Amino acid sequence: MIEVLPNQPLYLYQEPMFKVTVSVVMIVDNGVVMARNDYEDKESDYSFPGGAVRAGLETIQFAALRHVKMVSGVTLQKELFIPIDFRSEPERSPAGNVIDIGFAFVTEGLEPENFNNREVVKWFEVDFERKCLINNEIKINMDHDVLLQRTLDIIMMMK
Repeated sequence: MIEVLPNQPLYLYQEPMFKVTVSVVMIVDNGVVMARNDYEDKESDYSFPGGAVRAGLETIQFAALRHVKMVSGVTLQKELFIPIDFRSEPERSPAGNVIDIGFAFVTEGLEPENFNNREVVKWFEVDFERKCLINNEIKINMDHDVLLQRTLDIIMMMK
């Protein structure tokens, strides 16, 4: 029999019911930074830096900071993250239980050249009017095109 302490929840499970991930749109100059997908079974080429939040070990903002740092080498300030949206698409996982939280970060002092010398990340110019990448041959992962459109909408409203 399991002993339940006064402040302990009555429902205990090893895995969270939903997997929470983060995606960060880094605006640099008139473009965005994207990470190459190295998965052979992926149909897309690039996605925004991000990944899973370690449940019970880190906040959502810390997970976003950690993933951006791992992929791009850039350390961002969590206070400057702009929450954009959250998306839940069945295609994100076989169980259909992934929630992705989108953030934007408008960088200052970084140049596109900082990213194009790296293997994993690249800078791509954006068409702000059409809300898409100028190079339309780039295949964007999952619903990151929607995240880009929503980010550009919000960034344009803030100007």
